[in-house]
Amino acid sequence: MKKILHIKTIILVLSSILLFSCEKVIEVDLKEADPRLVIEGNITSEAETYEVYLSTSGGYFDNTAVQPVENGTVIFSDEVGNSVTLSESSPGIYTTDALVGVENMNYSLQVSVNGEEFSGSDYLPPSIPLDSIYYLVDDFGGPGQEEDPPQYRIQCTFTDPVDTANYYRFMSYVNGERIDGDFSPYRVTDDEFFDGNTITLGIRGIPAYPGDIVRIELQSIGFNTYEYFRTLNDALSSGGMGSTPYNPISNLDNGALGYFGAYSISSDSLVIQE
Repeated sequence: MKKILHIKTIILVLSSILLFSCEKVIEVDLKEADPRLVIEGNITSEAETYEVYLSTSGGYFDNTAVQPVENGTVIFSDEVGNSVTLSESSPGIYTTDALVGVENMNYSLQVSVNGEEFSGSDYLPPSIPLDSIYYLVDDFGGPGQEEDPPQYRIQCTFTDPVDTANYYRFMSYVNGERIDGDFSPYRVTDDEFFDGNTITLGIRGIPAYPGDIVRIELQSIGFNTYEYFRTLNDALSSGGMGSTPYNPISNLDNGALGYFGAYSISSDSLVIQE
């Protein structure tokens, strides 16, 4: 009881301070950082058109300042000397279909913009197959409105290779559309606590109706990609809690933001039943 009274006293004191101080206007000099180059690009083990996005960062309070970066030079290369120069298909978007990522290969990205050079690298690890997937009704539910679809937890079973450091990212799709779910859109984990074991991990917050097709993509990612998304998750989860905003760990040099990643893919699908 004394503890409760003590807490109430603290609240009353703080409330009094706020009441007496609310009339004073305090101007805080929030310094905006200079725009920096943002690079986002991946190489995967699937044959497809690869894209690299170049843009400039805006101020923390001004998203309108973000602009695509045109007329850059973007080059992919691998550890055995192959390289390809990407073409600018639209402002700030550089593409190529002249490359297929190879597992167990190191890849590099070189970017030249206005006489400045930027680079990054990552390892493309072997794919880890999904053994099975199934679903459970998620007891946490959706936002609570009748028109919202039910929420499901998709259980994914796979076998982690023994005695190797592995890093994973899970992607979810409903009827071909990517779904972030109610939790972090960047679902990443390492195998620190399940090295060499068969493990089942649940992906919560997947909205779907009976008859919908849910596909889960298991990405085997490099360490640099894992570190970027891990720290991005931390930054997003703490940004609204009064913490100082910070940039996620990047594998790009010369002050560039973003990341260059490499990953292999395995996937499986299921149909939600009545």
